[in-house]
Amino acid sequence: MTKKIPKSTTSQKRVLDAAAKIFRDYGYAGTTMRVIADEAELKAGSIYYHYKSKDDLISAVLDLGINSVISRVKQALQGLPEDASGRKRVETAIHAHVSAIIENGDYTLATRRVSGQVPEAIRAHNLELRNSYATLWQDILLDAQKRGEFRSDASMTLVRLFILGALNWTVEWFKPGQRSIEDVARAFTALVIDGLNSANAPSGPAIGSAKPN
Repeated sequence: MTKKIPKSTTSQKRVLDAAAKIFRDYGYAGTTMRVIADEAELKAGSIYYHYKSKDDLISAVLDLGINSVISRVKQALQGLPEDASGRKRVETAIHAHVSAIIENGDYTLATRRVSGQVPEAIRAHNLELRNSYATLWQDILLDAQKRGEFRSDASMTLVRLFILGALNWTVEWFKPGQRSIEDVARAFTALVIDGLNSANAPSGPAIGSAKPN
């Protein structure tokens, strides 16, 4: 028998989904709790049962956006064998990341819209989560580099910034039905890994040598 989801949980998800959409469209300053309640088809006062203020709500939207990605990527990586190659780990993480941001598109776009508008305390808290996710990627890349799979002359910091920047932009152009997420993940992986392949390292100055790995 399927376990019934509590009504309060369903209502809270409606509020969050509505908030993500409104923050996406109107930004932080242009959003009000009443507009979010209208979008969620709830009475204006009902929204305060779940969130006491707009700051609480935007903080929840931002955190859900990044936590959904972190959770999806960690779960995907945990499903790999311990001896999985660096290429396989990168491709798996890319696929999980793209899947998460596409499925939660309004949250991703809301984050892009309001990241520079929210109060500093909220931004700092969300940045901590994002930094922890960046560390996860850094570890994947450095581990592969240390095992000789990736070029020793490449800065993994620059590679990480390139990968995450490109992946986060997919929500702007990805159209279901045109290309699958699997195709996108394979294409991104090929672009990144073929360039990082240790067999392709040229002679000359190290790439990003002035930057830390």
